[in-house]
Amino acid sequence: MKSVSKAALILLCLVSVFGISVCVAQAQSLTSAPQSSAEIKSLTQALAGEWSLSVKFEPSASMPTGSVNTGEETWRPGPGGFTLLEEEHLRMPKGDVFLMGIIWWNALAKSFQGMECQNLLPYTCDVKGSLTDITMSWDGKHFIIDELETHNGNKTTWHEVWSDITPTSFTQTGESSEPGGPRKRLFTIHATRVTPM
Repeated sequence: MKSVSKAALILLCLVSVFGISVCVAQAQSLTSAPQSSAEIKSLTQALAGEWSLSVKFEPSASMPTGSVNTGEETWRPGPGGFTLLEEEHLRMPKGDVFLMGIIWWNALAKSFQGMECQNLLPYTCDVKGSLTDITMSWDGKHFIIDELETHNGNKTTWHEVWSDITPTSFTQTGESSEPGGPRKRLFTIHATRVTPM
């Protein structure tokens, strides 16, 4: 009987010690939860806020004289700061464009990734493109998105740049080209900060 009591006491001690170490490990994991990357923090700091847009579209087949319009763009951090969210509204002669973008830092690939959703896409959100067709870079001064697009079987390359970024303004340009061909400017946006985030 004494040996059973002694074994039970040892078992109780082991369970207590093991239970305490599990609790300590869990508490430590809660205090060392993953943090958002320095890369996404830097990009968020540069763009977060509400922006008023003046948009100049260059002449094209659908707009022979070009067009000048207005819009709004809001950038804000997603939950926990792990993503950067963009919401954009552009007024166009043929109707309004509504866009939402999500950008994140892929620590394994050591690169930005992103996905766009907009009302002009037949599938609304470009999930496939976010995995295979889009590359992004941020050097602290220029945020660049390059994307391989397919329209009616024809491939084009999209090139979008945010530059001249200051606390109160930035310039955003969009260009398109045949793969390997020269780029053609499609639009230039001048943004003015409305409120900081």
